[in-house]
Amino acid sequence: MIAACRGLAGVLILGASVVAAGGAAPETTGVPRPHIIDEIVATVGRTPILESDLTLARLVHLVPESGNGSSTADRSSILEARIRLELQYRDLQESGTLYRLKIDQHQVLESLAERAGGREALMAALEGTGLAWDDVEDLALRIAAVNAYVQQRLRPRVKVSMEELQTAYQEAVALELAAQHAEPPPLDKIRGQLHRLLVERKLNGEIERWLREARERLEVTVLRP
Repeated sequence: MIAACRGLAGVLILGASVVAAGGAAPETTGVPRPHIIDEIVATVGRTPILESDLTLARLVHLVPESGNGSSTADRSSILEARIRLELQYRDLQESGTLYRLKIDQHQVLESLAERAGGREALMAALEGTGLAWDDVEDLALRIAAVNAYVQQRLRPRVKVSMEELQTAYQEAVALELAAQHAEPPPLDKIRGQLHRLLVERKLNGEIERWLREARERLEVTVLRP
């Protein structure tokens, strides 16, 4: 399981890098040449993010494909998403909040398997990558923990006032429809929909604020963009 061998993998990678930096390794009869089994692509605090973490993220479609045909752009977005997830998870862990949340890892695990075409298809895809089902569970735990914090701690903080509803109605509905020479629906008729829209907008703001604060507490270093 790669997740449990991060320290060892890092040592092997460094050993291989030293050989590469110093030129070709001398031929030594009976001594195998060092080879890279994984690569550290970034660190969050003291936690490495491995190339295999990006491979797993790609297998379970952690982020939508860019659709522009650029594998570099896809890799970049996957790396950013994985850094973001690790930042949030480590912040919850170090603050102790992680251990006070109700986490539904099983539901996320099933969702990841479904994205990959089912559990059997995912297990088949893991073969030959150096990854194991434990690594999928490890990823699911991180996602479930972040989801739990968002729903149990951040969402209850979000409040939308009547004044905010009226302002959003005037700016996002009434004025826009008036510009199209259309009659806007009464506020009462779309109050619920508008309220949900504002709640999600505010919640996204809370999530981004949390992420900024986590970045201030945990250093992020990207080694392989």
